[in-house]
Amino acid sequence: MRYVIKNKYLTVTVDTLGAEVVSILGNDGFEYVWSGEAWRGHAPLLFPVCGSLLGDGYTVGGVEYKMPKHGFARKSEFKVENASKDEITLSLSASEETLAVYPFNFKLTARYFLTLSMLNVAFTVENLGEGVMPYMFGWHPAFNLGGGEDISSFYINFGVDGPLKRHSLQNGPFVNPESVDFPLQSGRYYLNEQEIYENDTLIIENAPNDVTLISDGERHGVQLLYSTNLPYFCIWKAPVSEARYLCLEPWSGVPADGLTPENFDTRAMSRLSGGESEIYRYAVIPKK
Repeated sequence: MRYVIKNKYLTVTVDTLGAEVVSILGNDGFEYVWSGEAWRGHAPLLFPVCGSLLGDGYTVGGVEYKMPKHGFARKSEFKVENASKDEITLSLSASEETLAVYPFNFKLTARYFLTLSMLNVAFTVENLGEGVMPYMFGWHPAFNLGGGEDISSFYINFGVDGPLKRHSLQNGPFVNPESVDFPLQSGRYYLNEQEIYENDTLIIENAPNDVTLISDGERHGVQLLYSTNLPYFCIWKAPVSEARYLCLEPWSGVPADGLTPENFDTRAMSRLSGGESEIYRYAVIPKK
């Protein structure tokens, strides 16, 4: 089921399936969220893993489990906890189905609310169990590039001069732990579709937490702000040039090297002790 929150600046539609934002419509009629056949997603939530696991599985406490790419939250039905004209909160809690693939008593809450021309987002991960809960979290929004400008005229403004650090993929969808320089032009990365396709995903570590996607000519763009507990910034799009969108994805963790067995007892990832919680904050500010 879909719910709409709105004010005089924005109309936002959220689907209870995956607690996914499927539309951010400006008051001038411009749609800021991608919708199309090349990629059927809009802004999925990634939990309790980001990306793929070696062999599509892992062990914890010596027991083997299977886990789909990006976890199960994006394909789960969330419960609406409250909804008003300009705010909605949805949640997903552990169930028999989730415990079969992820043996932890969790609660994931997604809160979306509008402040003037800004969509504010707060995702809360809670450990309702007693032991330590390992997990990753990420948001995967796809932003519409409009229909006019050449994609190569769009750029991400990171607002810093020096090169950032980027991790390449290896062994398929897995991450090389060694980083390389990610050069910028006056603080900008101009979109290079071939580079994105060849690398599949550009994974940048410790990027600034305030970036803007815009072009030299297109009057619509987005500013994305996110909290410092999301140290990885991923750039992706489907390898279809006519698909005019770009995914900007702040993640708390990334796939492992594709060589080391996936043991959640020792793997580098976020962890919450019993009763603890962590909030991941984002804000989308349309630019026009």
